[in-house]
Amino acid sequence: MNRFRPENFFDLEGTDAAGLFQGLEYVWEGVTALPAYIEKILEPEILGEVEEGAWLEPGRVRLGAGSRVERGAIIRGPAIIGRNTVVRSGAYFRGHVMVGDHCIIGWGTELRQVLMLNGSKLPHQNLFFTSLVGNRVQVGGTTHTANFLLGGKEVVIRAKLEGRILSFPTGQTLFGAVVGDDFQIGALCLLQPGTIIGRRCRVYPQCSVSGYLPHDSLVKPRAAPFEVLSRVPGD
Repeated sequence: MNRFRPENFFDLEGTDAAGLFQGLEYVWEGVTALPAYIEKILEPEILGEVEEGAWLEPGRVRLGAGSRVERGAIIRGPAIIGRNTVVRSGAYFRGHVMVGDHCIIGWGTELRQVLMLNGSKLPHQNLFFTSLVGNRVQVGGTTHTANFLLGGKEVVIRAKLEGRILSFPTGQTLFGAVVGDDFQIGALCLLQPGTIIGRRCRVYPQCSVSGYLPHDSLVKPRAAPFEVLSRVPGD
């Protein structure tokens, strides 16, 4: 049984991203297929609002109706942005980005080769590269994906299943993370290269996460980040 099929991680019905996963066996194959897919379906058109002082690469961006790009944002194509999505000041798209409807891309957030499905939020200084983000994902401030191993080796997906560690090669030296629908993660976290996270998982702040998290997992730090003691009078 293949528990890593795309439909196990994402609700794709009615989304522009559904075609990306046609014929793919494993969800993470969508990371590699994303650039060519965006190039294939992109129909440049600006239907939303672009504030003065924002820059969108001419002829390389589609902005859906009801969406807004605030001043100071930079969007390099190819990029597809859905409806009623907000790209806030200081956001930077570096190419091959596909964002769904009702999303927020916040100040200081940088994206490259990323799929982000409907209703998800990267609100504050998030760096997401070569990654797939599901529906209704909430990410805390200054939480990032790492997508490159020291030494430049191929990123391999490693998953503990039924007491065994299974390895799945990606064929890529640049590979971030895949996070399923309804994922929540606190601030100051890092998703290591090759991290695969199921639906409805929750990660507490200040965690470094790697490997495979099954659906409905909860991740907490091993120890509290600080200790509270009673003060001694005069100290």
